[in-house]
Amino acid sequence: MANDGKYMSEVHEVTLIVENIERSREFYENVLGFKRIEKPGSRVELGAGGCSIVLEEDFEEEVFAQYNLRKPTGKRGNGLVLELNVDDVEKIYENAVSMGVEILTEPKVMWGRNHFLLEDPDGYVLGIGKSV
Repeated sequence: MANDGKYMSEVHEVTLIVENIERSREFYENVLGFKRIEKPGSRVELGAGGCSIVLEEDFEEEVFAQYNLRKPTGKRGNGLVLELNVDDVEKIYENAVSMGVEILTEPKVMWGRNHFLLEDPDGYVLGIGKSV
């Protein structure tokens, strides 16, 4: 049975398991300009259009086991590129460079987007781009 789009309406949230939630919050707010959505609890939820990016600090091993997950090790972003649409690619690039962020590719036009890649403090790879 082909999926004609009637089952999936939108992505609700993307959760990133991070080593240090304050360090990651500062990165997403100060480098990329995300705004925090104030909600109770230990997680940090950041507004991203119709979807939220949620930062969760490492769980205890028992919590990972309850969800049949393994605790991330090494660079957490291996195999994942989270693509973000932004209004000003150059501004974010310059901000990231000035703050010493790991830049993986310089901004360039590819696949109809002005686009570059960077790494967050936990090794998640983020694509920063805008359609051209």
